Amino acid sequence: MLEITMVLIAVAILFLLYQLTLAKTIWERLVALNLIAVKIALIMTVYAVYSGQSGLLDIILTYSIIGFMTVIVLTRFVLKGGRLK
Repeated sequence: MLEITMVLIAVAILFLLYQLTLAKTIWERLVALNLIAVKIALIMTVYAVYSGQSGLLDIILTYSIIGFMTVIVLTRFVLKGGRLK
């Protein structure tokens, strides 16, 4: 069952990569990037719970915070004009 769950999440990541490359606006790309980071954290969480390695959960939490902050920084960069200024 674990393998099926992880494969389905990986397929969702592939669809998001497709969305990331074909998105028309920067905002759609940022949302796709954020969802990819969330799904990677989800795969790591499923693996950590299944394997019983609770130490991985700290790493996953750190990864999630870094992913969220990256999207916030990129959003502020785009809102302020990006490279145009």
